[in-house]
Amino acid sequence: MHEFQTIKKTWLRNYKVKKVYFDDKLFKKTTAYIKKQINLNNSKVTFLLNSFINKKYPVCNILSYKNQIVGFVGTLYSKKKYHKKTIINCNIHSWMVDKNHRIASSLLLGQIKKNCIITVLSSLPRLEKTFLKLRFRKLHMNYNLTFVKKFKMKQRKTNFKIINNFNDIKKKINQNQKKIFNDYNYSRFKRFVILNTISNENCFIVGDIVLKKKFLKTMNMVYCSNPKFFKKNFNDLFPLINKHFKVTLLGEFFLNKSESLFSNRMFTTVIKKIIYIKGAPKKFKFDILYSETEF
Repeated sequence: MHEFQTIKKTWLRNYKVKKVYFDDKLFKKTTAYIKKQINLNNSKVTFLLNSFINKKYPVCNILSYKNQIVGFVGTLYSKKKYHKKTIINCNIHSWMVDKNHRIASSLLLGQIKKNCIITVLSSLPRLEKTFLKLRFRKLHMNYNLTFVKKFKMKQRKTNFKIINNFNDIKKKINQNQKKIFNDYNYSRFKRFVILNTISNENCFIVGDIVLKKKFLKTMNMVYCSNPKFFKKNFNDLFPLINKHFKVTLLGEFFLNKSESLFSNRMFTTVIKKIIYIKGAPKKFKFDILYSETEF
């Protein structure tokens, strides 16, 4: 056993891990490597590598052997607040190492910034033992899909309206929400405010438009600034969202049922998915900000 560990340690010296920043010299080489990987969703990975760019943090780490790229891990860094304390979050959206070099695959994770929360939301089942060995917590994420076709909802006159003019939205949101608004500036994301015209209470929402079964237009909820407002006015808001964005389904992601916006409503289905989290504080509030939204 000791002899094997010595050989392994010597072998690992032949590998190097480098951090890749957006549009630096290694970025093009990395994207070229990714395009050759038949087991990756290239369009998804390429989109994420070009999303939510922060020049302080790498978009991925690459593993090289004799100056050739043999693996990479995609990283999305963000800052989130928990109990008035700002913590760095790193979401691992992709992890790929060539078959003959997987002995060194864990080196990629070792280079992720220390003292941060690490989330893995779309892992392959065969990697479970690896993540548990690396002291990740295994949790079950719920994906709740709710039917919002208008003929299933009672149509009635309400005091709510949707604001999607960017200048008007910015008048209704705080500084932290403005950062989210600016970061989610891709066409697939819908940013809007739902306003109660009488009480002036409102809710800022970021939704991701995707297609289920290639034809069911779905809005996955990425961010909701006022969950209580949304839950309380659920029956009025669904027809409004349906009418405005022509969506058939609404999707949401949560760990605990208490965090769900609409799990107790009719015409819902819940799909469970295993995820992994490391370094999270005790009262960790789960969200999918700055991560993939298609699983």
